[in-house]
Amino acid sequence: MKPEWMPKTREEALAYLVEECGEVLQVVGKIGRFVIDNAHPDALNVTNRELLFYELCDLEYAIKLARDAYPSTPLYGDQEHG
Repeated sequence: MKPEWMPKTREEALAYLVEECGEVLQVVGKIGRFVIDNAHPDALNVTNRELLFYELCDLEYAIKLARDAYPSTPLYGDQEHG
């Protein structure tokens, strides 16, 4: 990610997380329609499998940024949930 695009606030970190979740959903939807190893309809030189991998990597990074933005928030498993 280019430095100028890095989230600068907590809210931007959450917005980036939402954006990346949406991109993963979009690729999964394309896989459902066009099969995982076919070329993506918008990027014929890349398969849906490759795009899913790239988008999951981006999502993992977005999750890290969101966790870093809210360091005092307990993570799931750190407390009992009812």
